[in-house]
Amino acid sequence: MGRYLIQLLGFFMMSVFMLIMGVMYENLKDHNHALFALFYALTFFFANFGPNSTTFVLPAELFPTRVRSTCHAISAASGKAGAIVAAYGVQSLTLKGDVKHIRKALIILSITNMLGFFFTFLVPETMGRSLEEISGEDGNNAGTGPAAPAGGPGMGAADVSRDDKMPVSSTEWQSSMHA
Repeated sequence: MGRYLIQLLGFFMMSVFMLIMGVMYENLKDHNHALFALFYALTFFFANFGPNSTTFVLPAELFPTRVRSTCHAISAASGKAGAIVAAYGVQSLTLKGDVKHIRKALIILSITNMLGFFFTFLVPETMGRSLEEISGEDGNNAGTGPAAPAGGPGMGAADVSRDDKMPVSSTEWQSSMHA
């Protein structure tokens, strides 16, 4: 089961269980504590099984090598900022314990999870592919010819060393940082 399918399944199942809890909240709260706990537990299972793990792994695999750590950090920071906003939004609805507002919060969270489900269709599957292949750095995604950089297909201008013959080595990059 690839990361793509895991994320789709996780978002979809979270949406289903949160929608059920939102629609049936009063009944579950007053008469069916065990069923509410089951739905709650399943929601957390699918959150940790799906989006919790894949939203950390996918950015590390999808971004090109040269910007991977920076873009992964931006992705992580964006996710944390979204979590903070969502936590305050949900808290503002649920803090007083009003049943209508709690139902509304659960339904909003269900819709948010469905958005995650649909946005997952924009993400390519990475299972069974090398990091170079995923980011297009394997040389198969760029053309050759006069417009191609001196290092060969799949290389950008920043990937070519000062002598325009070999890719930048880590020692060459480090020495240029101290110059």
